Amino acid sequence: MFRRIPPDDIEITPFQSHKDFSFTNANSGSQVYAFKAVSQSLYNYVSSSDYLEFTFPHPTASQGFYRTPSYFWARNRYYNSFEDRDVGPINNFGGSGKFASLTLHNQVNILSIPSTFYGEKIKPGSVQITDNSPTHKTVTLKDDGFGNLYDNDYSASFANYQSSSYDATKLTATGSGGPQLLGGVVGNVFYADGIVTITDTGSLYNEVLANSGSNGWEIDFKSTVRNVEYQYFCDIPEFKYNKSTNITTTFERSGSIEVPESGSAYKFFPPGNSPVFTTGQDSGSNNSYGPKAFGATERVIDAVTGSYFAPYVTQIGLYNDQNQLLALGKLASPLKNEDDLALGIVVRFDVNS
Repeated sequence: MFRRIPPDDIEITPFQSHKDFSFTNANSGSQVYAFKAVSQSLYNYVSSSDYLEFTFPHPTASQGFYRTPSYFWARNRYYNSFEDRDVGPINNFGGSGKFASLTLHNQVNILSIPSTFYGEKIKPGSVQITDNSPTHKTVTLKDDGFGNLYDNDYSASFANYQSSSYDATKLTATGSGGPQLLGGVVGNVFYADGIVTITDTGSLYNEVLANSGSNGWEIDFKSTVRNVEYQYFCDIPEFKYNKSTNITTTFERSGSIEVPESGSAYKFFPPGNSPVFTTGQDSGSNNSYGPKAFGATERVIDAVTGSYFAPYVTQIGLYNDQNQLLALGKLASPLKNEDDLALGIVVRFDVNS
C-alpha cells in the first residue's frame, strides 16, 4: 500500500555535529603526523642533501618529509601574505581569519591530521596539545578559536592580548620565550586543513610536536561534520490502509512453512492456496527458493473481513519513484489503525553529507 508524500510534508534541515578525537605520537597507523620543517636556500636544491624528517609515528623508516620543501609549503600556503591577509584568496587558506596572528621564522613544527578525522574542519576552540618536552616542563597549548595557539600557563596574559585586538604591545607577561613574549601566540591552527603549526622558535616551544616516547605529544580536538536531517510526515487518512497483507490471514493456511532444497517441489502454501509467480518464472521449474516470489492469495479468513477489524501499523517504508526501498522506520510498538481515526506518523533520520 503506497501513498505519495506531498512536498509540504517533507522537511530537510542541515546541522553540524562534533566528535572528540585524541591522538598521541604512539598512535601507529593513524596517519596523524608531526614533523619539523626548516628553512634553507633552494639554490641547486637536491633532496639527497636535505634532512629527511621521520614522522611520529612512522610505519617504516623510509617514510618522512623533507624539511626544506615542507617549510616552503607552509610558508607559501599560510604565511606568505600575513601582513595583508584580508585581500586575495591565498590569505584564506585554513580559514583562520583576520584575527590569526601569523608569524613565521626559520623553523616550524607541523602536525597534519587527515580529513577522515576532522571532517569539514576542526572545531575552533577545541584544540589542546600536551607535550612532554625533554628539557622543560610539560607544555599545554590551546587554541583561541581564531587560529592562534597559546600556552595555557599564560592564559591570563593571552586574554589581555585578545582583548586588545591582538596588539603585541599590550602583552603583560615577562620572561623570555624566543622571538615572542610569553603569553603571546606560539603557533597556529588551520581548521579547514587539519594543520597545526608551532612557530615560536624559543627554547620552550621549539621541540613541541618534535619528540616521541616518554617525551612525546598528545593532541585533543573536536571534528566538525555537516549532517542533514530528513523528516517525513506520513498521513494516514480515515478509512485508509485498513486491510492486512500479512500472510497469516490466508484462508485455510495451517502448518509450518517448508523452504525447499534445490530440486524439490514447493510447499510454501498449504492445499487450497495458489501461489502467484513473478513474471518470467515457471511454477514447474526446480530452482531453489531464492529466485521465486509468491503473491498473497485473494481469499482471507473471516476474522479480517468484519467491520470491526483494524490492522496494526508496525513500520513505515520510504520508496523512490522506482519503488526502491530507501529507508525503513519501525514503530516502538504496534499502532492500531482505527477506521474512523486519522493517523500521522513522523519518520525522521539523519544523513552524513
